[in-house]
Parts: sequence; C-alpha cells; structure tokens
Amino acid sequence: MKKKNLIGIFVLILTLSFSTALSAKVVNTTLGREFIKIFPKLSNEYIDLNGNGEFDRLEDMDEKIPDSSVKDGIIQVQEILDFIQVNFRFISMEKLKSSKDALTNASGDIPELISLNYSSLIDEIIMEKERLGANDLYLTPSAMKAAKEKMTGYIATMLNAYRKEEKQYEEAFSKANRELFRMIEAGYPLPDLNSDDKELLTNLTIHTIIKEKESNKTKVLAAIRTLGRLKAKQAIPYLQELLISPDYNIETAIALGNIGSTEARKILMDSLRLEEPGKLKNTLIMALGKTGGDESVKLILSLLDTGDDEKKEPETEKTIVSSLASLSNSGIKDRKVYSILTEYLNHNDPEIRILAISGIAAYKTAAATALLTPILKTEKSEEVLVGLVKSLSSDINPSTILSFSALLQDSKTSDELKTVLIDAIGINKNGFKAVAPVVTFLGSSNKDVSLAAANTLEKLYYQNAPIVIGGLSRGINLSTDEHFLTVSSDLLSRLADPGSIVTVLNLLGSTYPEVKKNATWTLYRMSPADNVKVVTELQKLVPSETESTEVRINAVRALGSIGYDSSRQEVWKTLLTTLKLKDSKYRMLKLYGIKALGEMGTVNKDITDNLTSVASRESDETLKIAAVNSLRTLSSTDPSVEKALINSFKRNDDDIFRISLLEALGDMGSEETSNLASFLLEKDKPAAIKERTIYVLSHLGNEKSLSLLLDVSNDEEISEYLMGTLEDGDRAVLKSLVQRRLKTETDADRMSVLENLNSQFESY
Repeated sequence: MKKKNLIGIFVLILTLSFSTALSAKVVNTTLGREFIKIFPKLSNEYIDLNGNGEFDRLEDMDEKIPDSSVKDGIIQVQEILDFIQVNFRFISMEKLKSSKDALTNASGDIPELISLNYSSLIDEIIMEKERLGANDLYLTPSAMKAAKEKMTGYIATMLNAYRKEEKQYEEAFSKANRELFRMIEAGYPLPDLNSDDKELLTNLTIHTIIKEKESNKTKVLAAIRTLGRLKAKQAIPYLQELLISPDYNIETAIALGNIGSTEARKILMDSLRLEEPGKLKNTLIMALGKTGGDESVKLILSLLDTGDDEKKEPETEKTIVSSLASLSNSGIKDRKVYSILTEYLNHNDPEIRILAISGIAAYKTAAATALLTPILKTEKSEEVLVGLVKSLSSDINPSTILSFSALLQDSKTSDELKTVLIDAIGINKNGFKAVAPVVTFLGSSNKDVSLAAANTLEKLYYQNAPIVIGGLSRGINLSTDEHFLTVSSDLLSRLADPGSIVTVLNLLGSTYPEVKKNATWTLYRMSPADNVKVVTELQKLVPSETESTEVRINAVRALGSIGYDSSRQEVWKTLLTTLKLKDSKYRMLKLYGIKALGEMGTVNKDITDNLTSVASRESDETLKIAAVNSLRTLSSTDPSVEKALINSFKRNDDDIFRISLLEALGDMGSEETSNLASFLLEKDKPAAIKERTIYVLSHLGNEKSLSLLLDVSNDEEISEYLMGTLEDGDRAVLKSLVQRRLKTETDADRMSVLENLNSQFESY
C-alpha cells in the first residue's frame, strides 16, 4: 500500500512539474502547446521576432508577450494571437500559416471558439503579409542597426583571424562565420562593407559553395544570395555550374541577375533560350530584366511572339511584363517596350496593370504623364491606384499634383489610399501646391492618415516654408477641433518658424492642455528675440496654478532661451517665483527656473541672494548644482555670493557638488579657489574630479595654483593630462617656480617631472 502511495505521489509530482513548466508561462491546453511548437521562445514569454535567438526589448520593437487579456501571469492563446496581429510584419509566412493551421485543427469548446474568433483575422494578416512581401524580413530601425552592428563585428572578427592565420584564431573565425551565415540565412541585409570586408565575404561564400554544395543546401542557398547582393563578378564561373542544379538553379538565376554584368547577362540569355516553360524560365526572364541591355530587350520581347493560335501562359506573360518594367526602370527607353506596356494598361489582371504603369512611369515624359494621370479617375482597383500613385510620386508635371489633390479630396477615397497620396505629395517637387488639402487631414481620425499629413507638411516646409506656415495658420485659425489643433500645434513646434508666431500666441489661449503645451514648446524652440508680446504672455503662465506643470516649465524655458528683460517687464521676478515652490511635484519647474535665471543674464542682489540660498540650503543636489552653475554663468563678483559658495564647499562632502562650486569660484577669480582645490586633488578622489580641478587651477594660472599642480605631479592617474596642462602654462611663472622647487624637492617622481619641465624651458 505504501509503495502504491509513493508511486502515486511520484506520478503526481511529475504531472505537476510538467504542468508548471508549461502552464506557468503559456496556458496548458492543446492549442497552447501547438503555439509553443510554432514559437519555441514562448516558453520564455516572448516571440523571437527578429530571429536572432535573443530576447529583445528595443525602442521600436518589444518581443515580450504582454499579459493583456487576463492579468494572471499566464500567457493565453488569445494574448499570443493579439501579439501576432500587432507584430505580424516581423513573423515569417511559414509561422503565420502554421498558426492558421493550429486554429483550423483546434478541438474542444474553448479552442474552437478561439478559432472562430481569430481565423478570419489570421487570414487577413496572411494576405497583408503577402502584399508587403511574404519572404522579406521586416526590421525596425533599431533592430536593423543592432543587426548590422553584429554582422559588422562578425566580419571584423573573421578578417582579423584570416590575417593572423594562426591556429588559435580558427575557433573565433569559425564561430563568427556560423553566426554570420545564420543571420544571412534568416534574411538580414548585409551591412556597409569596405573593399577588404567585401573581398573576404566574397571568398568565404565561394568557399562555402565549393565545400558544402553537396551537404548543406540551406547554407549554400544563403551563400548564393549573398554573392548576388555583393554583385560579385568573380563568382560567376561558380554560379554558372549551379544553374543546372535543380537544388540551386532558381537562386542562382536571381543572383546572376543581381550581378548584372555582361557575362552574367550572356549566361542568362543562353539558359533562357533552352529552358522549357516553368518556374525556372520565369525566374530567368525576371533576372534578365534586371541586367539591362538591348540584347535583353530583344530576347524578352521575342517571348511575347507566341503565334496567333498559341495562348500565352499567364504566369509567364506576367513575368515578361514585369521584366519589361524592370528594364524601363533601369533606364532602357525602347519605343516598342513602351508600346507593349501601353497595351497592358487595360489588362484584366490588376497586377499586370500595376507592372505596366510602373514601366511607363519610368519614361518620365509628358506623354507618359498624360497617359497615366487620367487613370486616377477611372481605375476601380484600389491596389492599382496605390501602385499608380507610387509610380507617379516623383513626376514633376504640375497636372500630377492636381490629380493627386483631387483624388485625395474625393469622399470615396479610402484611408489607405489617402495615406499613399499624402506620402507621394511629400516627395514631389510640386507638392507644396497641395498644402491646403493635406492640412485638412491633420485632423483625420485615422492615425496613419494624420501622421502622414504631418510628416508630409514637414517635408514640404523645406520646399516652401511660407506656403506651409500660411496653410497651417489658416487651418488652425478656422478650426475648433481638438485633434486637429493638437496635431497641427505639435507640427508647429517641430518647425519653430518665426512666421507662425501670431498663430502660436493665439494658441496660448486654447482650452486644450495639449495644444497649450505645444504652443509654449514652440516658443521655447523658436526663442523670438526681444518680442515683448511673447514675453508678456509667457510671464502670465509661469505663476498660474490653473496651468499644467508642463506648460509652466515650457514657459520658463522659453523665457530663459529668449533672454529678454527690462525694467518694465521684470522677467527675473517672474522666474524667482519658481524658486519659492516647495511641493516636490514642482521640482522640474524650480530646476528650469534656476537655469533660466542664469540664461537671462540679469544680475541684481535679489537674484544672487536667491540663487545663493538654493546653493547653500537646498537639500536636492541637482537644484544646488543648477544654482551654482547659474551663479557661475552670471559671473557674480558679489562678496556675499563668494562667501556663501565657500561655506557651501566646506560644509558639503559631495565631490560632484564641490567641483561645481570650485568651478564657480574659479570663474569669479576667488583667492580661496587654490586653498579649496587641494581637497579635490587627494589620491582617493576620482580621476574625472581631479582633472576638472586641474583645469580650474590652470585657468587661474597664478603661482599658488601652479604650485599646487606641481604638488600632485606624482599622481600617476592624472599625470598625462597634468603634464599637458603644465606645458601650456605661463612659462615665466612656471620656470621660476620649477627652478626653486628643484632645489628643495625630495620626491623622486616629482623631481622627474620638474627636470622634464625645466629642460623644456631651457630649450627655448
């Protein structure tokens, strides 16, 4: 009986251990376990979005699954699916389809209900992923930067090991090689390479092909893609051999097209002439289109001549049109190509129409514009319209912008197309002619449209600032919509154009806190000189308890940066009110009030007394240092200020605060500076503190301060910096001082420094 009980307990412990290991992080259901198979890192509460095998929480990409649905410390499948919806661009098509299969095959009441709720969403995600580029690795700017830094590091490690040649470096070379190829296989773009890096990587990939083409298909495919990206002409003989291999021919054709040399073109043409219809033939057509050249044009055009009775294979036909469009975009301007692409503008396949539009737009002629712009009014497919707008985005014909503007204002235009239109206006040389309609979309309820409008207006500002500021000002003056005013005032703060000053002043009277915050921030960034009206309005905001703290801080910072004061304005009195605030929530307001007093440049007893009081009595170190720096900026010579700073130095044991005090006293030319400096030159003080102290003493440059520097010349931690400082000191004072010290010095290290300096003096 006891034995059975023990077995039962053991089984129960194993069951609980398994359940805890699985369900403590992901819900312990059949569906939960399926998702762990798809995303193994779920067991560590994250999905490896950028495929680097590590848990990343970057500014613009967070791999942690939030506990958003039910706050129970367990990741539910619904939370995983919500996370996938937000981050699908990072996730491979294979894993998205596996997620769909997991939902389709779910069994049980709750899993089936989850499947019912999320299956259509996953379908939409898969379609959008295909539209964006199913096989493309999506990376945010920070993830891209981190990846490129890693790859650059791996290449540097390999290059160093390759140059050393010694056996001890082989392990480092091999490890870096493995990691680099893991990232290349995952689809990471190559970093910027110098000639040495490029040569090494080219040789490495060729070596990989020779060594592993029979044993490691995945790695060899990555090597082939890399050679194409490198445009490595020396790899062509090795790639030519692989063009007949069913394992590698598709990737090889693409790589040869990317290399694009005359030799690569000839190989592709020879292969295309012999190839039967199918995937490889279509790939060869596309690759040939990338290489350019009149011979390529003739061969690709000949493929369209199938005879009257022979029907063109749809996929091949689409590939040919795509290749012709590529040739046009590469600079080929062939009349026959143009004519054929024109015929395809009315094709029933939207994808072919998009390709034809792209190829025709590449001609950049008035005739091409006249042919394409009317399609903006007649085309029914949104996908084609998006492609058309993107193709015409850089077209300089004024009619293009007028057509964009009309379509943008059409009530039937979708938010997605509006976003594309606004982006296109932003990169067009005539975009400033559409400022007025773009301004209206700052208030769009769709975030993408609103953001696109703001970004486009910022770009257009650098084309024609007066028109953009004028358009923004008119829109703001006519609007009462909170969202519009918030977005437009934020844009004004980014532009900080003096021409918007009247509009910004009007916004100070807004009832919306965010708008008023943006307006005060604009005035801070703008810092209009000697504008009494601006200063007066800002002064009203600083002491007002009805304003948000952020508005008051912005107002204080603006007053400090403007730096205007007069006997009538007495801005300094306004700023002094912030120094009297006691509540901790006003700490930042007080800090910027202290800084603004230093920036203002006004000096009187009230200001110096208040700043001295903060420096002497304030418990907050940050505020104390700010007060010292403001006194230092004002270069006060008031004896009471000097005395207060000296007393603060003696009462305080914080070195960072004390060095700030010493710097202020040094700037005042206080005779006590040298006496106090000795406390900060003691052996146990941080090198940074000692170096700042050395600078203060060298700046004083008198015999007493230079003598103190000679006293610490045996301190190895600061010797290099100190020697440079002494060599630049007053030679007359130093020479006399050194020669006297040589007669009395007993320390061997100091004696060496003195002799070195003396020899330099004697040589002049």
